[in-house]
Amino acid sequence: MNEIKITVNGKSYDVKVGDVTTSPVDLTVDGKSYVVEFEAESTGTTPARKTPVISVPVAAAPTAVTQTAQVTGAGVRAPMPGTIVKIEVKAGDKVARGQHLLSLEAMKMKNSIKSPVDAVVKAVLVNDGQKVQYNDMLVSFE
Repeated sequence: MNEIKITVNGKSYDVKVGDVTTSPVDLTVDGKSYVVEFEAESTGTTPARKTPVISVPVAAAPTAVTQTAQVTGAGVRAPMPGTIVKIEVKAGDKVARGQHLLSLEAMKMKNSIKSPVDAVVKAVLVNDGQKVQYNDMLVSFE
């Protein structure tokens, strides 16, 4: 793994990055492990480029819960501070495990928040453009 130190808005992070020539890539930020997958992105006129999308934390590997789906009780919590950029569900929607619920932008990266379980959305507790902190409840389930 390559080790680097990055600073974002005055806060330093120790980052270890695995082999970036394959996908997924192992990534550790301040001791917390993630698996980063790359999604192809095409603009139509330029060649496709790869955009990193954080998907599964190593710590959650036994249940294969998406990195962005921190589950406590009956809902999904923010895995990191950031800004809600797009909400895809509303109260009453039936969602399947792995279904995209909303997007959270953090450190200029868009993170897909996915459902860790099959459920019915009880309430969406955030709005587009809202800033959230780590562990804030985003979506509650019935």
